[in-house]
Order: sequence, then C-alpha cells, then structure tokens
Amino acid sequence: MANTKTTTSSLYQVPLPLTTNKRVWLSMILVFAALCAVIMTLFYFSELFIVILFGLCFIALLNKAVNLFNKYTGKYTRKQRQVMAIAIVMLAVVVCGSVFLTQINNLSDLFSDLSGLQAMILQGTDIFIEMLSVLPDAVTNWVQNMIDSIVNTIFSYTGILLSQAFFYILAIVLLYPIMFKMYFKDGSRIKSIINNAVPKRFETEFKYTANAILTQSNNFFVAKIIESIGIALICCVGFYLIGLPGWLFLGILAGLLNNVPYIGPIFATIPPIIVGLVIGWKIALLAIVVCLIAQIVDNIYLVPFMISSKVSVNPFTTVLLILTFSQLYGALGMILSIPIYIICKIILVESYKLLIRIFPETQV
Repeated sequence: MANTKTTTSSLYQVPLPLTTNKRVWLSMILVFAALCAVIMTLFYFSELFIVILFGLCFIALLNKAVNLFNKYTGKYTRKQRQVMAIAIVMLAVVVCGSVFLTQINNLSDLFSDLSGLQAMILQGTDIFIEMLSVLPDAVTNWVQNMIDSIVNTIFSYTGILLSQAFFYILAIVLLYPIMFKMYFKDGSRIKSIINNAVPKRFETEFKYTANAILTQSNNFFVAKIIESIGIALICCVGFYLIGLPGWLFLGILAGLLNNVPYIGPIFATIPPIIVGLVIGWKIALLAIVVCLIAQIVDNIYLVPFMISSKVSVNPFTTVLLILTFSQLYGALGMILSIPIYIICKIILVESYKLLIRIFPETQV
C-alpha cells in the first residue's frame, strides 16, 4: 500500500482489478448507501450545513494566515508576536471599517433620490413593451412569464435570507467559538482519539484515505478561493475606475456569486447595472463591460490553468453533477457538487481496494 505522502493526482491512474465477489459488491452497496444517507442528511439541515461549512472555510483560512504569520515572525519572542498580531488585527479592523462605512454612505446618498432611476426604468419598460408587441403572442407570453419567474425567484430568495438572518447570526455566535476551540486547542487530542478508534489492521488505509480527502478538498477550495479573489479584484478595480459607487461591495459580491455555476455570474451583473442606472446608461454599460472582462479572464486563465490543474474532473461529469445536484438541492447543491463527488470517489475507490484485499477469493 502506498504511504500517506503519495500525491492524490496519481490515485486513479492504475486500473483497479475487477472482482466478481458478491461480498465485495454488497459491501460497496452499503458504503454507497451510507454516503447517500450522509449527503441527504447534510442537505436536509442545509441552513446549519451552510453555517458549519463557512466556519470550516474560515478556520482553514485563519490557520493558513497564522502559519504564514509565524513563518515571518519566528525570530521574535512569543510576547512580541502577540503584540504584533493584535496590532495587525486592530489596523485591519480600522481600515476595513472605514472603507465599508464610506461605501455605505456612498450607496445611501446615491439611492436617497430614485426619481431618475424610476424614470429610466419606465422608459426602458415602454421600449421593451413596444419591442414585444411586434412578436407573436406565444413568444410575448413566454418572455413575460420568464421575467416574472426570475423576479419572483430573486424576491423569494431575498425573503428567505432575511427571514433566516436571525438563525444564521445565532448559529454563528453559538457554534463558531466551539469550532475554533476544538480546532486550535483540542485539535491534536481529537485527532489522536480518532486514530486510536481505527483498528490497527485498517490504520494505513484510513490515514491514506483521510490524507487524500483533505488534500483534494483543500486543492479544490483553495482554487475556488483564488478564483473568487481574482474575480473580486478585477471587478473592484474596474468598478472603481468607471466611478461606480459601492465598488467594493459590488466587487466582493461578484467574487462570491461566481462560485455558483452558470447562473452566478449572471446574477452578479444585476446589482452593478442597477447602481449604474442611477447615474446613467453609460456607467451601467461600463459595469457590464467590467463583468464581461472578469468572466473572460476567469474562463481563459483562471479555470483552465488553476481550477483544472488543482482538480481533474471530466467536463461531462462536471456538467452532469451540477445539473443533478441543482435539481435536488438548489444553489447549494450546485456549489458543492464537485467537492462532494471528489470525496465520495476517494472513499469508494479506497473502500473497494480494501474490500478486494479482505475478500480476494474471485478476481478476473
């Protein structure tokens, strides 16, 4: 068996022997059923799942930041490093707070008088209705129904988020301190307990599988974080250069929504267009251009050279997974379809390799 330092990119290059042993396949069915049960349970408690998932991502980013900080401040004493860390955090809070307050004030001033925007919306609506009047009735009805569906979907999701805001805040306040304590203070002890609970005969396979899952998951999420930061930076700089108020909020929002496959980038262009329309058609068009440039960079450079190099998943499999999970679990399913597939694939492959070693009677 390969050691735990083996790179996961070579996990599936060697074809696995095909067994006809019924016990192996019955066991595989049980493993697959258990994975499906876990996935269904997580998505059933989707609100809690989202809170925990964001907490894990935040812990991972904070851990990387701490390791980077310790790397460059190792020559200082512990007390000096603590003072430096507190100073950096306070400076970051002050800078980010001042920038966010400026952004909020700009947006508040911008939307204090919506008469110009209302006039443009009415004018655009009249033009759109005139365009539809020349089309067949069936096409006109289809377009109107599609627009109504999109608007209702946006408002329904907004209402759901607002109604659940109290739950998210309460869950974060209650869970995140416990999660941080478990990881940073009790992490080694918890890891030792898990390792000791695994039977000695399966210890090597367990460590290898756990290492593969952590490595592949980390590669995927790091790649997605880099992609989101890249999109956010391009949009923030572009929105700032064209003079779009709230450029920081809108750029960060574009980076976050980019994680939703296919529809995320489309929804990310709506807020900049609305803000741009308050100023004028020219700013709105420039905002669209900025979003297009960000997507071109994403699809030509970020996705092929960063995402694909981190995670190798067949394009057809990717589309099929995204469509299936979006149908079953909505936007959250679309976002998590690929990492769930990666984790399940590793578990199933390693389980199969272990089972054919345990039940080796019949192989072809």
